Formats: sequence, structure tokens, C-alpha cells
Amino acid sequence: MRQSLSRNYAQLSDYQQKFGSLQENCPVRAALDIIRGRWKPSILHELKEETRRYSELQRALPRISPQALTTQLKQLEADGLIERDVYAEVPVRVEYRLSEFGTTLCHVLNSLEAWGESYLEYRANSL
Repeated sequence: MRQSLSRNYAQLSDYQQKFGSLQENCPVRAALDIIRGRWKPSILHELKEETRRYSELQRALPRISPQALTTQLKQLEADGLIERDVYAEVPVRVEYRLSEFGTTLCHVLNSLEAWGESYLEYRANSL
């Protein structure tokens, strides 16, 4: 049984990206600040194709610590890019997926992936 338990806004507000005047006036800076982080792009990439459980994300990103994964997931949730679904089972099952707004990043992630592949090829052949 799926039970969408929204976290209380106050619980997530500590994880929400804080905006100053620079971000408010520069959409590129605002976007980069939201996806900035060592693991956020990788987490978003993993969630781009399908819903994932916490343990699946850990396996997909073996070098991330449990604490870092939890923090980055909370930040992405607080910023509205992912949603967390809790299922009333024993043991409790928690799944993460891109939110409707988060899916708008898919074309950006695809473009970044293509550019990264081009850069790696350029670097291998030119540097």
C-alpha cells in the first residue's frame, strides 16, 4: 500500500537552498546552486530513468556515504526536484523519484552527459 507521506515543511526547510540577490538575478547561478554538490547530479541521473529505493541508490553510487546520500536526498526533496514515497510495509519501504518539476531537468542532464562524453573524447585525443 503506497502512502505518500509528505514531510513537514519545517523538517525540510533546513535543507532548502538559500537564495541571495546573486541567485535571484542570475538564472544560471540559481540553477547551478540547486544541482551543485558532489553527488546531486549522479543521484538525479539515477532517478532520471526510474524510481529507486534508498538501497538501490547506494548500490548505484558505491562511493557515497550513507550520511551524504541522506543529506543530498533531503536537499533535492526540499528544493522540489525529487519526491519521497513511504510504503506502509514491514519493513518500511521508501522510494525516491523525480518530481514533475524535477523531470524538467532531464533534457539538461542528457545534454550534460553528451557534452561530458565529448569532453572526455577531446581530452583523450588532444590533451
